[in-house]
Amino acid sequence: MLRSRPDAILLRALVVACALLLLLTTMAAGATPASAQDAVDADAGPVLEYYGTDTCPFCREMQPFLDDLEVDYPGLRVARYDVSDADNAQRWEQEMAARGEQAQGVPTALLGDEVWVGFNEQIAADIEASVADTPGVDTPREDAAAAPDDTGGSGPSPIAIAIGAAVVLLVAVALFAPRRATGGRR
Repeated sequence: MLRSRPDAILLRALVVACALLLLLTTMAAGATPASAQDAVDADAGPVLEYYGTDTCPFCREMQPFLDDLEVDYPGLRVARYDVSDADNAQRWEQEMAARGEQAQGVPTALLGDEVWVGFNEQIAADIEASVADTPGVDTPREDAAAAPDDTGGSGPSPIAIAIGAAVVLLVAVALFAPRRATGGRR
């Protein structure tokens, strides 16, 4: 009976440690959903604001282009807003009104005073030219064109890795923790 008490304490400590690890990893990764993004930090350098939805085919086509821009142009940050969220839709309307435009179609990209609505090869070329001319954005990385990304994606997020590790650890503890015999005492 004395032997099972330290085991129970160890099991509880492991569960608490896993929960804390998961919580800290989530907080450190800035796990904020796209629908609740904070205002763009002007001190962080040039920001290309993107407004779109998951259901728009042109928005889905624009996503890899935006990913490549962030990789190819160090110093540029892309802030993504899903306008199916009311707060993001309101932000989109305000940003467009500040530029003398109406929020009418997605995808919409904003860089400084420039506005692009829709997505095709010409819009992509125009956006890239503007990004290249934006102060605070470095020239394209030379290795970006020479070494295309053939991994098929950026891999799992740190949050997904932490959740997976916590689940594996908890299952291992549950399977291998010594069990206290339960028998009737008389």
